[in-house]
Amino acid sequence: MVDTSERVTVRIPQELLEKLKRIQETEGTATISDTIREGLEQYIELHLPPQNVRKVVVELSRQDNNRLEEFVREGNSVSVDDAVRSAVREYIRGRIEQLGPPTRPHRREGEPVAAEGSSPP
Repeated sequence: MVDTSERVTVRIPQELLEKLKRIQETEGTATISDTIREGLEQYIELHLPPQNVRKVVVELSRQDNNRLEEFVREGNSVSVDDAVRSAVREYIRGRIEQLGPPTRPHRREGEPVAAEGSSPP
């Protein structure tokens, strides 16, 4: 396998290094470099998401965050992110249902009338 990576040297404060070590231990990452690489990938994903995806950052209270984490630990969702996405989808679905079925656009003068279930030409 060809290694196409670049070596980058970065100086970080000792306090930040200690936090990275704690994350490495908690997540079971093989090395500090792997931990930093994963963090950079997440940072880039947050700041440069694919064009068809819009990311939203939500700040939660400690209590709400703890509840979400407990929800995930109990097996109700695969991740906190997934739980939040599901909650947003359900909320939007419920709001749309409250509003009722969408109204059909008015036909313009001279436009052909499409049969029910068919698409217009």
